[in-house]
Order: sequence, then structure tokens, then C-alpha cells
Amino acid sequence: MKLFTVVYNDARLLPPFLRHYGNAGIKEFYLATAPEYSSTAREYAEHYEIFVIEGLDVTESMSAGSAAVGEMRRLHQQDAEWVVIVDLDEFIEFDETITQVVSAAEDEGANVVRGIMYDRFTRNGRLSDFEPNADLSKIYPVKSRFVRDVMGGCDHKGVLVKGKIMGAPRGGHHWFAGERVFSRTLEISHYKWNSTSIMRVKRAHEALVAMGIPWAIEYKRVIDHYEQHGRFAWEEFGGE
Repeated sequence: MKLFTVVYNDARLLPPFLRHYGNAGIKEFYLATAPEYSSTAREYAEHYEIFVIEGLDVTESMSAGSAAVGEMRRLHQQDAEWVVIVDLDEFIEFDETITQVVSAAEDEGANVVRGIMYDRFTRNGRLSDFEPNADLSKIYPVKSRFVRDVMGGCDHKGVLVKGKIMGAPRGGHHWFAGERVFSRTLEISHYKWNSTSIMRVKRAHEALVAMGIPWAIEYKRVIDHYEQHGRFAWEEFGGE
């Protein structure tokens, strides 16, 4: 199965990302990269079948755009083919094989399998880095629906998609035109909140405000929460 993602502002998650999805059965990785990350992505081609795609507007992903992934799918996905679409910080937790999930979705006539993002934090709620070969689930053991409960954002995404149905404009793959959603929902471990997260969120917030994107307020809520507590106070938003 093929996987499509974008590498645009931080490539440090690429080693655990490739390892996680390689172990899950992904055979082909299509990576739309910013120029500064293309050589990093190619370094892993010795161990994984990686196709690095340059020249696409990967920064659009910051504002929930999906043009880069859409263009890769247009060129490399077959009309009736199931593929995985995730961000670099989204790790689907498979309780069964991808093939079994797809087979069950096919039986229902579905063309989209959704996942719910469970944001992952350190035990003390503070920013922490990780080594390339680290088990992220141990560094960030706390689970919470932070996107939903603090940011006020949409935390479900279509992560397995059949055919070339396209995401809604600026929808960040939360919804697809003509979607028929599978009855079961997968769990996504969202490893966004690592050592550089606040810096990246502040930059993204400034850029979104400059672009007039209404949901820039979601990033402002992250900044306000972290500065108020000096940490991610996960006990206040249902972390466990």
C-alpha cells in the first residue's frame, strides 16, 4: 500500500514515522518535501521505497491545504486503490492489519476510514526531544483530545482513502467530497507536541494571522495555555 505525506517544517519525525508505517505494511512512501528536507528524505531510500516529490507548495499544508498531497495522489494513485494519507506527526495505531481494515471497509461500501487524533504529551507536560530510534509512545505516554478540548479544532481525519476523491478546500483531509465513511474509527497518536512545538506554533500563528485564516485562534489557544501553565497541563483537559 502507498502512503502520502508532506515534509515542510520539521523532518525529525521521519525516522520513527517510516519505521512505524513500514512495520504496519506500507510499501511505498510518497513525500512532498520542502527543498531543505529532500536530501534528508532520500537518505532513507536505502531501507524504504521512497519517492521524494519536489516543486509542490508544501507550505500550504500549514493552512490546512491539501494541494501537494492531492497532486501526488493524482499522479500516483489508481482510481480504485486504497492509500494512507497522514501528516508526519500522525501515527495510526493499527489493532489489525491494514489489509483487514480495508477489507472490512470494502464490505460496507465505504471509501474513507477516519481516525481520531489523540495528542501525546510527556508525563510532566513539558517539552521534550527524542532520538531517531526512540519509542515515542514511552516518551509521550499521556493521551488527550487536546485539539478538540483546548484548541477547539476538528480532531478527526480521513486516513485511509479509496480512489481519487479530494478533500474539501482548506479542510485538511477532515472531510472529502463524496465520502462514504467506514463505521469504525481508528486511533491516531498525534506526536506534534515535542521540543520545538511551541516555536513552530508561534510561527504558524503569525503566518495564519497574516493570511487572514480564521482558525488561527486555535494556535493562539495553544500558546495561551502553555504560557499560562509553563507546560501542557494535561490533567486539566482529560489526559490519561
